Amino acid sequence: MSKEETMAVSAMRAGFTLIEILVAVAIIGILGTTAAIGIPRILENSKIKAAKVGVDNLKAAVVAYNIEKGKYPNDLKALVEASGDDDPIVDGGEGALYDPWGTEYKYEKKGKRFVVISAGPDGEFGGDDDIRSDVTKKTGGND
Repeated sequence: MSKEETMAVSAMRAGFTLIEILVAVAIIGILGTTAAIGIPRILENSKIKAAKVGVDNLKAAVVAYNIEKGKYPNDLKALVEASGDDDPIVDGGEGALYDPWGTEYKYEKKGKRFVVISAGPDGEFGGDDDIRSDVTKKTGGND
């Protein structure tokens, strides 16, 4: 093969064919669609897990408050407020009292039983998506 023929063949092979470009664009489109569908689901699942952790942390903080003070708090704000020489039970200020969707955690107390609730993704209490601590076992304390 002469030098000119080699250069001509090389010039013809230097670019991509239309089919190769279309296949690459299709693959990129499929990956983009998968990401667009999957990422919001992953983010929502992360928020649900974070809300479960928040409920568990607040439940533990209520128990710690009861052990330290001998009674249950009247509301969750008592956990983030310093009293006298004592530091707050929960760090992070009032921001720690809100779930990942921006709804304040709910605290219900009846005697020595209590529950901490996140409204869940829909932001409405009482739905199937609520995330609850459901403490039914009596714990120590005077109240």
